[in-house]
Amino acid sequence: MKSDTILATLKKETQFLGGPMNPQNKKFPKTPPFVFDNSPAVNEPASQPESLRRTPARSNGYPSERGLLSVAIFLISALSMGIALLGGAWIGYRVLENGVGSYPVDVLLGGIVATGLAYGVGWVVGLFGIRMLGNFILPIAMKIYAVIILLGLAVLQIAIISRLFKQAYSTEKFIFYIILYGVGLVALIGIHLLIEEHSLVLFSFPVLIISLAHLYLIVFHYIFIPSDKVQYQYLWGDAIFFLITSIVGVLMLAHLGVLTAFRETISNSFNENTTRLVPPE
Repeated sequence: MKSDTILATLKKETQFLGGPMNPQNKKFPKTPPFVFDNSPAVNEPASQPESLRRTPARSNGYPSERGLLSVAIFLISALSMGIALLGGAWIGYRVLENGVGSYPVDVLLGGIVATGLAYGVGWVVGLFGIRMLGNFILPIAMKIYAVIILLGLAVLQIAIISRLFKQAYSTEKFIFYIILYGVGLVALIGIHLLIEEHSLVLFSFPVLIISLAHLYLIVFHYIFIPSDKVQYQYLWGDAIFFLITSIVGVLMLAHLGVLTAFRETISNSFNENTTRLVPPE
């Protein structure tokens, strides 16, 4: 009886340790060099369900819809803004060169409306592309346009100062000079609001430098030039234009957040909860 009990115990231990009684343990090595069984039935990984298998996207040989939309948005916005800036520069040049009288009112108004319409289309499309589609090329193009507008404002500021120095302008022309400078400034601010985290601090230096040059020119003109060659009633025009450009430059430099409310309004319109238009790849 004891021998039977001992044999039964040995069989159980052998089965537990992976002996021949347990067919599940055949994969473990029994003799040196203890190499595992490499049969496919033993080491083959479990197959994944069909729902978890990654299937490649089918493009049918065509570019993705999102890429095409992004390129189209970039072209429309960049071309519209470029045409608007070119048209505005041409109108400003003609007015400064030939005077307001060279443009009939209806022709001048039509040119301004057409330029503003092109700028508005470019701005809205650019806002859509940057804030909703995440186009990363448009901000670069808009920064280039901002620099171009700044250069145009600097040239316009110098041209207006030269005409103020000549003292050969009427009140109507002076008002139009101010309006022309304001339109260029609005165009620059529009692009500034379009680009996220854009700063106008560096843009203030050309404006302030030209304003200081204007101040020194005013002092020279009305003090050191003989009085018989100076018409002192034009001093108010110089002073008003100097104050306008100086205030603009100081506000740019101080970065007081005057445009923060407008920027926050635009940002809140395109926050994380906004439904984004994301075409399929």
